[in-house]
Formats: sequence, structure tokens, C-alpha cells
Amino acid sequence: MQRFLRVILILVAIVCLSAQSLPSVSASTQSTHQAPMSSSGTGGKIGPEGRLAIKLDAQDQPKLEHPAVEKILAEAKVRGIPPANALKSYALELVKRNPEIEGSLPDGPVPDPDIEIDGIPYAELIDLDRFAKSNNMDLAETISRYSWAPRINPIAAQLRSEHAAEIADIAIIDDGKAVRMGFKGEVPDKAVELAKTLPVEVFIYADKGFSEVELEAAKRSAHDEVLKRNEVAAVASSYDAEKGLISIRVRPKEIPKTSADTANLEASIRPTQPSNPVISVSVSIDEELEIRSIDQYLRGGGVNTPKCTNGFNIINSSTDARETLQARHCADELYLIYHNHSDYDGNTTTMARNGRATEFDLARYQGGGLTRTRTFYYDWNLPRYAHDVGTSPVIGQPICKFGKTTGATCDAITALNVDLTSRVGDGQTWRGNIETDRISDRGDSGGPAYYGNRAWGISSADSGTCSLCDTATWFVAVDRVNDPGGFGANWNVWVCSTC
Repeated sequence: MQRFLRVILILVAIVCLSAQSLPSVSASTQSTHQAPMSSSGTGGKIGPEGRLAIKLDAQDQPKLEHPAVEKILAEAKVRGIPPANALKSYALELVKRNPEIEGSLPDGPVPDPDIEIDGIPYAELIDLDRFAKSNNMDLAETISRYSWAPRINPIAAQLRSEHAAEIADIAIIDDGKAVRMGFKGEVPDKAVELAKTLPVEVFIYADKGFSEVELEAAKRSAHDEVLKRNEVAAVASSYDAEKGLISIRVRPKEIPKTSADTANLEASIRPTQPSNPVISVSVSIDEELEIRSIDQYLRGGGVNTPKCTNGFNIINSSTDARETLQARHCADELYLIYHNHSDYDGNTTTMARNGRATEFDLARYQGGGLTRTRTFYYDWNLPRYAHDVGTSPVIGQPICKFGKTTGATCDAITALNVDLTSRVGDGQTWRGNIETDRISDRGDSGGPAYYGNRAWGISSADSGTCSLCDTATWFVAVDRVNDPGGFGANWNVWVCSTC
């Protein structure tokens, strides 16, 4: 028996030494993914940040080629012409030479050419220019870094649909130069296949121990639990999918007088630890948190009176009814007066409220004598067509908005699925919000959030701490229109998919 045990021990030692002498496989290897990424199958052994399983180097990814755009921008620089002006001149000349390239415009012409240059919609080039100015970036560099960004949304949508139990995180990082993906346990082969289509470096993490679905459910539960505390006046909850962290900011009814009082209050309102131990929750007291509707007052000179900015038009696929979208908190008014911009005759019509969403800051209005269209104003006197509705947004991608107070502004998405509740007013909890830095203010509510020809959201609320603070603006995602908590499956933003 002892001899047998000695033989076993010798064999084990040989195996261990052999394993140590084997060459290691680089995390950047791009061979077809076959082996499981986690022995547990459910992740959790590594922790919420996971482990880097695969790195796809930028040099091995598809290459972006924008020869016409690069030439236009280079010539503009030599001639001292603003790059946006040079791009517009080029686009207008293309349409002049070949009017058919714009295709069908069923609701009439719009001021900007509805075309693509090097595969980039001209509408997106306009927005990239605004994004560049907002972030003090060169336009050529901005196009190089972000022109590919819309490609990530169908990938995110597919992963969230086919691998909902596994996908934990997907984001644009490093100022547009890379993408991060994370999975609860193993990395699906499909994720690697899709990641290889992106023209940037991709970092794929395994063994994070949670899914995005679990994180969202845990955030909602924690938000609602904190909201039940009598000491709480307002709550803003979001999550960091990279770290598996739920962050809950709370403004108490009574501001603590000492740091000890603050610590005691944070401890007393801390929600129950999520059932998944990998997910963590942080609670912080934010004395300046003031979740306020972007428009609650009478204003002149805007799109809607007595308040708010008008949103996208919507259509019912069953009845063909066409109405218009508005923020729910603007719909205290049974009637709103809609005003076209001055270059479009400034004509007006009266709209009647026809419904409010139950979970989202959305309302719909019907009636009025003006013809509904698939266009929206992206800036003063500048309409463009909505070609489609954005789904599966990711952190780090550009987004723009128009509102009657602050006009057109752009920035990057900083958080998703943010829940907001303030006990001021009706105490309604608004779900499904996209967060950016502060790019809206009062009067902008209800206005369109977009990127290029894609409809993304409706301006909803801001942090309200000060008029110039770089804090937060929230937009309710318009793909929630057909959610059961919105208006039901038959309603959607009305788009021109054939334009």
C-alpha cells in the first residue's frame, strides 16, 4: 500500500512540473475560442472585475477607411476653412451632381443632405463636429475615434438578447479607442466572433460573477427599498457594470450636522445586500441632489407652450394613429400649443393629452391641424429625418439633444438604466434613463435626444444643483415607448426606414 502511494505522489509531482514548464498562452491570442473560461461555469471565483480572457489588438481588427473625409478635412486645414463647412460644401455638391443619392424623402426636403460620406451618415458628421467642440477635440481625431460607435449597438443588442444570462458589461472606453466586454462566467464564442468585427481594440473579461440583468434587478430592488425610508427625500440609483457596484445617492429630508450623523444615516438607510454576493452596494448622502424636471415653468420663445420642448412623433402599428411624444412630467397640461420654428412659418396647433406611461417619463399627445412627419429639429430651424430607433446603448458613446433653452448639445453616455425618484411633486419613479453630463436645462424637457438620424431618447430631468455645473442630465430611452410600462407593443417612434 505504501509503495502504491509513493508511486501516486511521484506521478503527481511529474504532472505538476510538466505543467509549469509548458509555454503560456497570451491573453491577446485571437484563435477561435474553444475552452471554457471558467471551471465554475457561473463565474464568481475571480470577482466583479473578472479576469482578462481575450484581448483583440487594434492592429488585427478591421480597419476604418475614410479617404474622402480625410481629404476634405486636410484641404480645409490648408485653406483655413472650418472643417464642418468643408464637409457641408462637399455633401451639397454631391447631391447637386446626383440628386438621386438622397433617395425618397416622403415628408419633403430637409436642409442637410440625407446621404453618407465614406459610409458615415452626414447627419452623424454634424453631430461628431458638435461632440468634438463640446470635448475640445479636433474633428478629424473625433471622427477617427467615434465614427464607428453606432456599430456597437447591434452587437450589444444581440448579446443582450441571445446571452442575457451571461453578458455583464459592454462599453466604449479610452475615449473611443477601445471596447470592454464582460461576462458572468464563460465567454460565448458568439461574443468573440462579434468583437472581431469592431475596428478597435477589444478587452473581453470572464468570471465577473453576475449578469447585467441581475445587476439591473438588484439596483431596482435597492432603489425601491431605500425609497421606503422616511428620512429620504430623493434617490438616484445607477450601476457600474465594470465593478459590479450599485451606487445610490440620497438627499435626506434633514441634512446631517456632523460626519458621524452622516455615517449613521448612511448605515440606517443601507438596503439589504443583493442575493448575489459579488454585487456590492454603496450609499452616499448627497446634500445637493435635487432631481428636478427640466421644465416646470412658463416660458416663451420655445417649441411648446406653456412649457417644454416637443419630442419625436410616434405611430401605432395596429391603427396607424400618429401622435407626438412628450415628457410625462410636462403632461400636467391637458393641452399644449405646438410652435414650428421661425423658418418653417412658425405655424402653431393645439395638441390634447392622450396618455401617460406608467413607469417612464413619457406621455403622448394627439390632435392638432399640422401634418405629423418623420422629421425632428436637431437644432434651431434645422430638421432631419429619424431613420431608426436606438437600442442597446453603451456607456461612452456620443449622444446629442435639442431643447428650447440650451439648443443643440452633445456629450457621451455616462450611465444606463438609471432610476430616479423625488418626493417633491407626485413622487413618481422614472425608470429606463440614459445619463450624460449636464447638457440640458429647464425648458428642454420632452425634446429629442438623438445621434445622426437615430432617435435615442426624450429629455427628462437633471440634477438641478446649479445652472452651469457639470453634473447630470437624464433622458428616458424611447425604445421604452412600446414597453408594457410605456404605451404597449403597438406604439413606436415613427421613422423613415427607407430614406
